[in-house]
Amino acid sequence: MNKFVVTHAPFVRSSNDLNKMFVYTAIALLMPLVYGCLFFGIDSLFIVLVAVATTFLSEGMFNLIADGKFKVRNLSFLVSGMILGLTMPVKMPLYIVAISALFADAIVKMCFGGLGKNKFNPAIMGRLFAGIISSWSAENLFELTINGEEYVSLALGGENTILNLITGKAVGGIGTTCAIIMVIAYVFLVYMNVIDWKVPILSAVSYFAVSFAICGMEQAVLNLCSGAFLFVCVFTLSDPNTSASTFLGKLVYAILFGGLSALLWKNGAMGEDTIFVVALIVNILVPFMDRYLFIRHKPLGGYRNASKN
Repeated sequence: MNKFVVTHAPFVRSSNDLNKMFVYTAIALLMPLVYGCLFFGIDSLFIVLVAVATTFLSEGMFNLIADGKFKVRNLSFLVSGMILGLTMPVKMPLYIVAISALFADAIVKMCFGGLGKNKFNPAIMGRLFAGIISSWSAENLFELTINGEEYVSLALGGENTILNLITGKAVGGIGTTCAIIMVIAYVFLVYMNVIDWKVPILSAVSYFAVSFAICGMEQAVLNLCSGAFLFVCVFTLSDPNTSASTFLGKLVYAILFGGLSALLWKNGAMGEDTIFVVALIVNILVPFMDRYLFIRHKPLGGYRNASKN
C-alpha cells in the first residue's frame, strides 16, 4: 500500500544534500589553503587547523551541555573553521585564532539555535572579532618579508602589480591573495550547484564600477584582484543562511556589497577588515531586503472580489 506523505515547504529540492554541499565547499577551500601553505609557509596550515579544531570542539561541547551528548550534526563547523582560518594573516597568534573560532561557533551560531537559525555568518563575525583583539597588538599583521622581499597590503598603502595579485604574490589573509584560485573555486562551486553564480558576478561588477569611477582603470583592476573581496564573494556572500533569498533582494544585496566595499576600501582606515565590515553590514540588511524587495505574485485563479457576489 502506498503511503500518502504530507510535508511542508520547500517542495522543490536540490540534488545536493547539506553535508555534500559542505564537502564541495571544503574541497574548494583546499585550493587557497594549499597555495597559502606554499607562499606563506607551514604556519598557515596550523592556523587553519586550530580554527577547525576549535569550531569542532565548540559545537560538540555546546551539544554536550544542551543535550547531554557530544556530537556535531553536520560539517558546517569544518567550512566555518576553514573560512575563518583562511581569512587570518599568517602572523596572527594562534590563541587569537582559537578565541575567534570559539566566538564564531559558540556565540554567533550555536547560541542562535545552530545552522539555519544563525542571523550572521559565523566566519565573518569571527574574523571581525579577531581584528578587534589583534588591534591591541603593536605588530603589523599585514607587512611581511618573504624570501627576502617585502610585501605590504594595498589597503595599507603598499604597491604591487596586477600579475602578482592574480598569481597571489601579495600579503593578506592566508587564502585571500590569489585571484586566479578564487576564480577556479568559483567555477567549481557554481558547477557543483553550491552557490548562485549571479551574486559574486554582480558584486564584482559593482565593485569594479565604483572603483573605476573613483580611482581609474588601473587602480580598479588592482583593487578587484587584491585582498579579501573575491574570497568573500565566492565563499560567504552566497551563504544560504545569511544572504538574501528573493531575486530583487539578491540583486540589491550583491550590488550594495560591491559598491560599499569599493567606497570604504578607498576611504577607510581598517585595511583588509573593511571587506568583512561591509559583509556584516549587508548581512544585517538582509531581512529588510527579503521583506520589502520581492515581487508579489497573484495566487492561482486571481483574487476574488467580494463586492461582485
